[in-house]
Amino acid sequence: MKKIKYISIALLAAFSMGSCEKMEVDYDAIPVGDDMAQFQIGHYTPVTTSAENNIYKVELNGKLLTNSTNVLGYYNTIPGAGRFYYAKPGKANLKLYQGTALKLVFDQDVTLIKGKQNVIIHDYNTSPIILERDFDIPYPLDPSKATFDTDTIAHIRFINLMYEAEGHPTTMKLQYQYQYTLHPLYTNADKNAGLIPDGKNVGDATGDATKSAWLNLGAPVAFGESTGFQPVPVKKTTYIAQGAARIDFRIVVTAANGGVPGETVMDDVDWLLKVNGKLYTDYWNITTGRYTTHNFAGLRNKATVVKVYSYTEH
Repeated sequence: MKKIKYISIALLAAFSMGSCEKMEVDYDAIPVGDDMAQFQIGHYTPVTTSAENNIYKVELNGKLLTNSTNVLGYYNTIPGAGRFYYAKPGKANLKLYQGTALKLVFDQDVTLIKGKQNVIIHDYNTSPIILERDFDIPYPLDPSKATFDTDTIAHIRFINLMYEAEGHPTTMKLQYQYQYTLHPLYTNADKNAGLIPDGKNVGDATGDATKSAWLNLGAPVAFGESTGFQPVPVKKTTYIAQGAARIDFRIVVTAANGGVPGETVMDDVDWLLKVNGKLYTDYWNITTGRYTTHNFAGLRNKATVVKVYSYTEH
């Protein structure tokens, strides 16, 4: 029995020494310099809901970028959040093949720029829109922008990709607006100010559903334009949580930006966008710290109406 014990100890010692040996691990990767173009491809051509309208193959200058292993769905973006394809800047040919039959539906030249960008397909017969990705996450994060209670920040970018009808992009400039709940939970600031009533604690619901005023998210944008990433306050409704909250959204189009009461907007008071005969409103649960793009795409006066397609950038 002692022999077995000593043999076991010897084997364990030998294994420990072997596991401490330095081993070189190689990764099959290519460094991408600042002089390269890094891009994501968005598919926002107004199409009907069907798996056969997905893009099953994408080529750049005759080289395969993706196939059925990473399908480019309608109103979606590839290769994925925080990931990019890369190529040399300059003119390149982009091809998209639709459905399992791989029907060539898009064959256009695109001019890629240095750095990160979104290549947005909005019409199979037109060159795509190129939008430079206008943010980089700073590390370490700026402590002056951090909060330690319930109020913190997310960033949202709105892109106007709305069509009035097939082949006719909107001529209106859209003003994206948002609204949030002002004081859903009692905070440490409330405690320090003596504002928490008896029987309540930090993190308890206030019962106050008062909303903020409607606030502009950036400036009005024409078709193919972006607001850039704008900071939005997120006042979470669960205290011990990552941090997310409902934020409501709407779109205003004034007369100066092409709004026509009764036709493109509901009336001449609030100038709220009219979609398929109804007022356009929406809401999203926004998570703190996220960078999200709201692509407003589709046909305004069709039953399958225009709406926001949210894409998390980071």
